[in-house]
Amino acid sequence: MTRSAVFVLVYLAYLILFMGFVQRFILIPLAWLFPVPVARFLVPWSRLSAAAPLVLLRIIAGVRISIEGAIGRENRVVIMNHQSVIDALIAYRVTRGYLMLIPTRSRYAWGLPGVSPYIRMARFPLIAQTRQSLRTDLEAIAEAADRCRRGEASFFIFPEGHRSRDGSILPFMIRGLRIVLAHAPLPVYCMVGDGMWHIRTMADTFTKAAGTRIRIRIIGPFQPPAEESQIPDFVASLRERMIQTLEDMRAGRPLRNAV
Repeated sequence: MTRSAVFVLVYLAYLILFMGFVQRFILIPLAWLFPVPVARFLVPWSRLSAAAPLVLLRIIAGVRISIEGAIGRENRVVIMNHQSVIDALIAYRVTRGYLMLIPTRSRYAWGLPGVSPYIRMARFPLIAQTRQSLRTDLEAIAEAADRCRRGEASFFIFPEGHRSRDGSILPFMIRGLRIVLAHAPLPVYCMVGDGMWHIRTMADTFTKAAGTRIRIRIIGPFQPPAEESQIPDFVASLRERMIQTLEDMRAGRPLRNAV
């Protein structure tokens, strides 16, 4: 618990004193003056911002992460099962070449030092995940997918929509992913993570992160169908592949041929 708490405190200091400072006094002014170059600079900046807390996790809390497979440099859609608060950090660390857009709760766009300014600069699709906001949520996802189709960014999504409480892969929320693949029919990679469902929240991370062993397997790419009507079956097949991959990981079976 002590090591976990120390990590969280150091990470919060990093967010406020380093990420917050650089973004507020360097990146945001540059974004006002030179919006296109800054958007490109956000790619290496996001990888650095993700790498630092992962290093802190390893050094302070003894967390170990093993990764099998790789994501190509081409523009793509990446989907991942959702277990913890550090899923996105791992995803940013292993993706390269394109600014990665993640559908994000709208309340996170303000008030989080080091995080909220990045969300606004990268123009993440902001969603509220309520019945009343469904239309605007899907419009935001469609706009981000159009940016990906134009080659401005790549798309990352947790299709379950919520973190799993037991590490199993929950049913996918099909609407958002269907819009993404219809607007941006890009190669799809699947990231399957395991070993971190016990740190679902920041409070969990404060007490339980130390000693965690995280495993990631990457499969793909898979080419989405040309016909939009076939996308639901395609998404269902991806979920089945991810479930099988998770079972293989837990059984100690090696990485299979992805295609």
